[in-house]
Amino acid sequence: MADPQPLEPLVQMDIVKVTAAGFAQETDVVATEVPVTIMAGATEIATLMCTPEHLDDLARGFLHTSGLLGNPDDFLSCEVDPAVWAVNVRLAVAVEPEQLSRRTFTSGCGKGVMFASALELAGSDPLPAGFTLPAGRVQELANWFRRYSDLHHATGGVHTVALSAEGEDPELIRDDVGRHNAADKVVGRALAQGVDLARTVMITSGRISSEIVHKGRRAGIPVLVSLGAPTHQAVLLARDMNLTLIGFARQNRFSIFSAAERIL
Repeated sequence: MADPQPLEPLVQMDIVKVTAAGFAQETDVVATEVPVTIMAGATEIATLMCTPEHLDDLARGFLHTSGLLGNPDDFLSCEVDPAVWAVNVRLAVAVEPEQLSRRTFTSGCGKGVMFASALELAGSDPLPAGFTLPAGRVQELANWFRRYSDLHHATGGVHTVALSAEGEDPELIRDDVGRHNAADKVVGRALAQGVDLARTVMITSGRISSEIVHKGRRAGIPVLVSLGAPTHQAVLLARDMNLTLIGFARQNRFSIFSAAERIL
């Protein structure tokens, strides 16, 4: 059997670069994308197209934000097998086949999946008030965010998600070819570290669509910030869930689409 591929987030590839001077043979780096299957024993939960790093974080975050685990402590351990691109998880509870049959494929790049137990949160149990953030700090976080992600700067082919605790400069930042995967990775790492997600801000490079809002709500994150735009369904869901949704966070400005009272 051939050795498994290394878990590298980027690979070098031969290209032909075309400029005004003509054609030239060069090499460039591109973001790695592989199909990774999450398994619980003999049960295949999902196969995700993703960047092959921080796969333990991905599995933990995905199982929580997709609605399959009600309690983060039910995730006991996992083992990554790069030979077959699988993450074998050990859970304190069984995943019922009926749960897996009620899935929605999302609009996210890569292959995103949400399960009914996550979607059914819409309109129920809105996030509590309490956590607030100065408007100037939102702008500072957006400016901080632009300077990070070596993988994005190298390839231009990944999304980046960061998590700020208490409005401080983020210590958790993850990249992936799918923005929903990057969100799951950062949530998974936060859960592993015991971060109080009720007092965090998630910052993302990609647009905020409905599945990102669902994931934020499942994790209990009160504020989502994007450098780009939200979709209309994302705005409606965020208003239902009392989740603060901010888009177009750019130089000296941003737009608040829901729960503006958290921004001072």
